[in-house]
This record gives sequence, structure tokens and C-alpha cells, in this order.
Amino acid sequence: MTDKRKLLDSLENFRKAFDKLDAALNIPRDRELVLEGTIQRFETIVELVWKTLQRALKFEGIHPKTPRETMKQGFSAGWLSGEIAWQELLDNRNSSSHEYLDESFLDNYYDDIVGFHAPIKELLEFLENRFNEQA
Repeated sequence: MTDKRKLLDSLENFRKAFDKLDAALNIPRDRELVLEGTIQRFETIVELVWKTLQRALKFEGIHPKTPRETMKQGFSAGWLSGEIAWQELLDNRNSSSHEYLDESFLDNYYDDIVGFHAPIKELLEFLENRFNEQA
């Protein structure tokens, strides 16, 4: 499979996962299961964000290896803004498995997810516009 095909497949998966997260955020968060399901969808998005960004950078000749390095290279390329928010995205994802059973964590983490929604959508649309046009 070519690097371009891998990138387009990642973008397609990213879009599907984002749409599922978007749908979850439109469900009233009045039940624990809604909170947990939304968090699970968000965790999938975080993985797809950095892996898709990594593939896009690789396609452009930049080869980051880790999630943090990928984010840094995304800033250097001018594809990301708000560096602190993107680092928090990775930090939140890393801490979620440790704090998952704490009741206050669910509400706070859900609020964080709402805050990350717009920058993730912006990145997705940027990557889709940049790379789907080249297909």
C-alpha cells in the first residue's frame, strides 16, 4: 500500500470517528453511559489525530516518530495552532486510563472533550482539503 493510500485511508477513518464523536456530543450527557461512550470515542480520535497527522507529514517528507514529535512538527509546518491545547490533548488522553473510575473525572474530561472539538474539526478539514484535492 502506498503512503498516499495509507494517508487517505487514515483521513477516511478520522472523518468517520469524528462524525461519531460529533454525534455523541449531541446526546444529552445525563447518563454515565453517555459520558463513558463519548470519552471512548474521543480516545479513538486522539489516536487518529496523531497517526493521520504523522502520515500527512511523512507524505510531505517529514518523519516524526512519537505523538509529541508529530504535534511539534505539525506546528513547525504551520498546520496546527494553539500548541498548549494540542499538548493537553495528548496529556488528557494519557491520564484518562489512570483516572477513569473517578466520578468527577468523567464530567471534567467531557468538558475538555467539548473544548477540543473545534480544533480537531479544523485539523480534519485542513487535512481533507490539502490531501483529498491531490488524490
